[in-house]
Amino acid sequence: MSSTEQTSTFLSGSAVDIPRQGASPLGGGDGAASAGSGTAAAEPQRVRLRRLAGVAVWALALVLAGSASAIVGLFHIFGDGPGWFTPAFITTGVVGMLLTMMAFATLRFKGVPWMFMGAASVTLLAAFAMLSMA
Repeated sequence: MSSTEQTSTFLSGSAVDIPRQGASPLGGGDGAASAGSGTAAAEPQRVRLRRLAGVAVWALALVLAGSASAIVGLFHIFGDGPGWFTPAFITTGVVGMLLTMMAFATLRFKGVPWMFMGAASVTLLAAFAMLSMA
């Protein structure tokens, strides 16, 4: 096919193999599987930016409060704190960080991140309780 024929075919739109913007590479066009295959392509859920912002702000509040409690906890660890305090306080902090990370990992689900952030807040409250007991 000459370049003149290719140009006329392209301008007329009769070429079958011209990729369209937004079409799937398999030719479905709308992202779904073809009608003859019997299966539908599952489109992944998108993360809502409001949910991401809410979890990020809550995590920032936990980080600020956790940093303050960690500084006070270091004085108890290096000072005259009881023997149970060091492993319990460190474990509480690690569990709280893991719960916060799980909240970010599950952002595409509706209520799950909030449950993880609530549990992380409980661990921060437990750290504050340990500080008051030590």
